[in-house]
Amino acid sequence: MVISKDFLVTVIIPTFNRVNLIKETLDSVLNQTYKNWECIIIDDRSTDGTLDVLRYYQKKDDRFKIIIKPIQFMQSASISRNIGLNNAQGDYIQFLDSDDLLAANKIESQINLLKNEDSLSIATCKWGKFNSSPASSQLYESKEDYKDFNSLKEYFDLIGIIGGFFPPHNFLLSKALINKSGYWNENLIMNDDGEFFFRIFMNAEKIIFDKNTHVWYRTHSNDNISLLNSIEKANSLLNSWKLIELMFLIKYNEISSNYVSKKKEAVYNELKKTYPILISKNKLFFKEQIKNDNFMLRLKKIKKRFEHKLSKYK
Repeated sequence: MVISKDFLVTVIIPTFNRVNLIKETLDSVLNQTYKNWECIIIDDRSTDGTLDVLRYYQKKDDRFKIIIKPIQFMQSASISRNIGLNNAQGDYIQFLDSDDLLAANKIESQINLLKNEDSLSIATCKWGKFNSSPASSQLYESKEDYKDFNSLKEYFDLIGIIGGFFPPHNFLLSKALINKSGYWNENLIMNDDGEFFFRIFMNAEKIIFDKNTHVWYRTHSNDNISLLNSIEKANSLLNSWKLIELMFLIKYNEISSNYVSKKKEAVYNELKKTYPILISKNKLFFKEQIKNDNFMLRLKKIKKRFEHKLSKYK
């Protein structure tokens, strides 16, 4: 599918109690140089005045559409995004969290790159982190994954080495690609974005990097606090990586990749500190990590015995 300049783009924003932040986010949508967009905001029954802000913007520009999530739905960003997808009229989708920002030319610049590509291509761009204002923050001007990838396996091989990630609003992707890959997994409460975009990558044909635009990812003071504050969240994180590893096996006929292995190692180390019972219940999944742990333990014991014998000769 080849897109045109007038192609409709749907911006999907889930929100809950963001009265102090969402104005900046909506302004970044309103200021887009590409004008053929609709913005669906799914409010998770906010109680802080967020809805008043949304209604102000809707009155200001009828391209903003508000959906108040019905009471029968759980509070969940994934469910909200799926509601947005079900109501989206656009053929291309721009996901955006209610505290993040888009550069004014973000959609137009990526649309121009995608117009000669089919619907299974994804556009990425530069990005940066900020806390209070992008003006006081520095954009990541140069990263090893700032390039085109004609093979998604090549992309995973690279980030398996260098680490890192693209924030979700970095991408512009087609509704057709989402339909092929499946909607957000509403059973996951942790790493739902990681699992969703892994499915997207598994079905995409190429990544096209746009050097001429960028997005801002907002950090918060509590970002370094562990989010695994319940066994339900820890189990969800574990299940997300089980799904990702299975997808990698099905797609590439490989048990794992450097990328998946490193992420599994990080999950394993976190669960050792927080919920070791989950490691005991998932010994097969963590087989390599447990094997490496046992090997290191044996080395430490050997070292200790050697040092003890050596001390007798001093």
